[in-house]
Amino acid sequence: MSSAIERLLQRRSLRAGVRRALDSGVGFYRTTWHIEDAAGVEVSERLAGELIAWCREMLSRTHRPYGLDSTTLALAVVGEDGRPLASVSYGPFRPRDLYHPGSIEPQAQATLQRWVGDGVFLSHAAPSLSAVLFSWGDLTWELLLTA
Repeated sequence: MSSAIERLLQRRSLRAGVRRALDSGVGFYRTTWHIEDAAGVEVSERLAGELIAWCREMLSRTHRPYGLDSTTLALAVVGEDGRPLASVSYGPFRPRDLYHPGSIEPQAQATLQRWVGDGVFLSHAAPSLSAVLFSWGDLTWELLLTA
């Protein structure tokens, strides 16, 4: 009976640890690009290139305990009022998925091209593209350190 109680307490402790880590921002990397002129396809290509370069840079800083390197990426076009105009997420994926054909890069580029074509960036004054990258390895690393 005590083992069942111990398992229950461990589960609650793990949940509390995960909640504390997430609330404190462990594993989250954020950036924003302010969009000044989103009239052409070259804008989506430039943004996609900058986005992938940023992702690669952030992923080079992440922890990968026991080979756990899964990542999730969320993108949102945000209007001047802070409301999302369009959003998409990718993942979970592995960092190597940023480097080979059929990877996240062409998917992100296609999404940005679609948003440009649909006029999402032009629908509000001063829109921005926000990106959030989440490292599952960073979360795991944090939980291993606090266990």
